[in-house]
Parts: sequence; C-alpha cells; structure tokens
Amino acid sequence: MLISLSIQCTGIYQKISEISTLCASEILFSIFSPTSNPYSFCHPSVQSAAKRFFNPNQPFNETIYALLRLSL
Repeated sequence: MLISLSIQCTGIYQKISEISTLCASEILFSIFSPTSNPYSFCHPSVQSAAKRFFNPNQPFNETIYALLRLSL
C-alpha cells in the first residue's frame, strides 16, 4: 500500500506542479499516508499559500508574476 501511495504522490505532484505553472496559482497540498507520514507540495511556499488561505484578499505573491513575465 505504501509503495502505491508513493507512486501516486509522484503523479499528483506532477499534476499540481503543472496546474500551478499554467494557472499562476499558489498551491498548498497535503496528504497523509496510512502510517501518518505527511506528504506535501507547496508553491511558492507554505507561508505564502497559508497567508492567502487565511486572508483571501491578500495580493498574489510577486514571485508568481515575475515567473509569468519571464515565460512570456
């Protein structure tokens, strides 16, 4: 079961990374294994995503816009 979760997390991380890049979004994703081991993915950081979660009116992190400007 743990091997399956590890493989699934890798796929989930890839999809979340694609979504954060394509949508220029701040993402915080956490999942716990059956043995209570945490797995998480954060973009651009845990602090930034948590601040946005608790204060939805906070402006987006400037680093996200900088990444968009570079890719255009």
